[in-house]
Amino acid sequence: MKKTLGAFIILFTLLLASCGGTSTSSSLTVIEKGQSNNNKEFWIMVNDSNDPSKEETFKIMIKERTVWNLIEEEKEYFIMYSNNGDKPRVLENIQQ
Repeated sequence: MKKTLGAFIILFTLLLASCGGTSTSSSLTVIEKGQSNNNKEFWIMVNDSNDPSKEETFKIMIKERTVWNLIEEEKEYFIMYSNNGDKPRVLENIQQ
């Protein structure tokens, strides 16, 4: 039952994400966490765990502080994020 619910949540998230841009899923390592001075914006800096030759890091914005608080630096996560052109990437789902 839990697997079915988890699969449904992932599929539903993908469906919603497809309505407004592209969605990407990958195994990423969190390099750094940050927040704005007014504590209203939260983000993580990540790089691709599957391709260590790539040194490119990028920022993913996080909408909820509670989610940001649970994420740990130097840990690998399976992350789904939206990528809408020139807008910042936004976290959609994260799993350890």
